Amino acid sequence: MIKKNINTINEYIITIILSLSIAVAIGLVVELELLFRSEDYVNSNELNVENLSEFFTIEQLEKKLVESPEDVLVNLRLAKMYESLNLLEKANEFYKNSLRYSSRSDYALYCYAIFCAKHNLYAHAANLAEELSINNDKSNLYKAKIYEQIALGLSNEKNYLASTKSYQIVYKYAKSMKNPSYLSYIKDLYSKDLIKLADYNVDNNEFDEAIVNLKNSIKIKDTPLANYKLGLIYVDANPKEAEKYISKAFYKDNFLVNPYIYNSLLQKLMDSARAQSQNSVFNHYNSKLSRFKQKVSDVYLYKDELSIDNSFILTKKNIFNNVKNILAFNIKNLKNEPINNLFIKAEFYLNGNVYEIEKKVISPTNFLDGYDDFTCQDLVLPDGIKFDDIKKNNDIFVRYYAKKVQEAPWVLVKIDFINI
Repeated sequence: MIKKNINTINEYIITIILSLSIAVAIGLVVELELLFRSEDYVNSNELNVENLSEFFTIEQLEKKLVESPEDVLVNLRLAKMYESLNLLEKANEFYKNSLRYSSRSDYALYCYAIFCAKHNLYAHAANLAEELSINNDKSNLYKAKIYEQIALGLSNEKNYLASTKSYQIVYKYAKSMKNPSYLSYIKDLYSKDLIKLADYNVDNNEFDEAIVNLKNSIKIKDTPLANYKLGLIYVDANPKEAEKYISKAFYKDNFLVNPYIYNSLLQKLMDSARAQSQNSVFNHYNSKLSRFKQKVSDVYLYKDELSIDNSFILTKKNIFNNVKNILAFNIKNLKNEPINNLFIKAEFYLNGNVYEIEKKVISPTNFLDGYDDFTCQDLVLPDGIKFDDIKKNNDIFVRYYAKKVQEAPWVLVKIDFINI
């Protein structure tokens, strides 16, 4: 019995020792885990840094810093707050503190580099970026953002040669990440900056450099603007190449391209083909010219295509006895072809104020035949325009603008006086 009790006690003691050993081991694991996570903690607490501003003033944060001077997040928040107040020396001091106390963590490096890039310290910002960890998505995003800020600053200073080099680095990092929306955003900025550099080249008669930069812009993002500018460079030196790029630009953005330039270019190519008896080439450009003229007819409106006359005001009541004042006028199609789309804008001048009314009045299901006309009663006057005010004025007039498609520029068609 005694022996049995001794065995029981021994087992109990062994159990206690094992439990204590396991507890110590767990404690060590937790401590090591916390140590390993310290870098991640600093790098992943951007939101926490921003949240500090919701609860603390500068004075409260500085008091907190007296208690914990090595608190990285408090140093970062103070840096950001002083930066927002344009107290840059104080901000710089706290950014440096955050670097020192975080052992130059990725997030602290990123914040300080962005600060430097925003305030024209581009070389220092780039050096900080190169300190970041290698080949992981978070550090690649940080590097991309830093070089993006450098590129934006250089571009604002019109140093496009340097800014495009920075965008080239951003583009490299953006492509390495699984973030399509950010990559698309960078492509847009990079391609536009290359166009600005090409404009600078053209202003300085550096046409070969401009061509290279515009072609690079198209490789990054194929835009109508880059194609059009490239085509314009080629107009005299290589009309065939010019037509290729201008044609592409026109069919992507009808209103970017000067239609007279494109029309003249096609005519020049047709004349050249005719002179060399190249019938197939002539027919090719003649077909393009026909399609071009049809497209222009579809989207452009010219003053001699329609007339607007005889403006007058209608007053209508609905079944609830609510009164509406309507601007009515006559529209006449002056050409043989039907008009299938038409937007009208009326600028109505009354008592020193200008009122605008805009509406689509013709559609494919309600088109206007050639040489036909009708009275438009679709434009309801804004509530601010009172019929009694109209009757008191003898010099009320309205400007009518029209266009065939929503994206087109407005064309002034008529200035007409109101007939009361």
